[in-house]
Amino acid sequence: MHQLAISKRVRTPTSVNMYKKIYEKTDEKLKEFIKQTSMDTYQQEPKALQVETVFNLARGRNTFLLAGTGFGKSRISEMYFKMIPKMKRAVVLVLNPLDSLGDNQVLEKEKAGFTAINLTQMNFNKTTAEAIMNGDYNFIYLSPEIFLNSKSFDEVYFSTTFQNRLALIVIDEAHMVYIWGLVESSTSKTITSVHLPIEDYALFRPCYGKLGPHLLFRNDKPILLLSATCRPVAVQGIMKSLKLNDDNLCQP
Repeated sequence: MHQLAISKRVRTPTSVNMYKKIYEKTDEKLKEFIKQTSMDTYQQEPKALQVETVFNLARGRNTFLLAGTGFGKSRISEMYFKMIPKMKRAVVLVLNPLDSLGDNQVLEKEKAGFTAINLTQMNFNKTTAEAIMNGDYNFIYLSPEIFLNSKSFDEVYFSTTFQNRLALIVIDEAHMVYIWGLVESSTSKTITSVHLPIEDYALFRPCYGKLGPHLLFRNDKPILLLSATCRPVAVQGIMKSLKLNDDNLCQP
């Protein structure tokens, strides 16, 4: 992988930023710090790909990670989050195709010592919105439908208060962006196993193909895309759909 420049996303003047002593580290020292953080937190040697992914996010780069179930993808956003001062009350926003996935991930985050909520149409109300604005939740899980179609969530997401807390956006099952882009554009009348494993048919979400415009508004914070399977043509399609065709996209 060619060497990428440090993105301006490393530090933005109006938002949460990582500790100065961390972002000023050399690449080698930063990777050593990430490894040690993982050891201290999980009592395990981190995988090289985990370290590389956290490193690229710390350098402000939009990052696409292809890794299977059991890899430990959830730890990446956790390690990144730990680089930000607690007093900043930072927020990581995670887009999930299924509410049940969010429920499981909330339990995982709470066990790891983080605050988290799986935002659904049933629990999103004025009280929840105020808690989100106050930075009460470190991790917020939600479906693309709420992210794109809820006027109440728009009021939260586009507010200066929330944008100033936003540290990272994670798109889980990112291959769905490509699949639904094909469906919406009628490029593919039949989705076959060439594009999508049979077990993922239940994950169809039309809104996954329409995330791009909303994601342009994120206070210039990085995006982490996660998928277990994605062909090169799909990666390019996802980048185009999400309007992330820039020189700072990294695939570790």
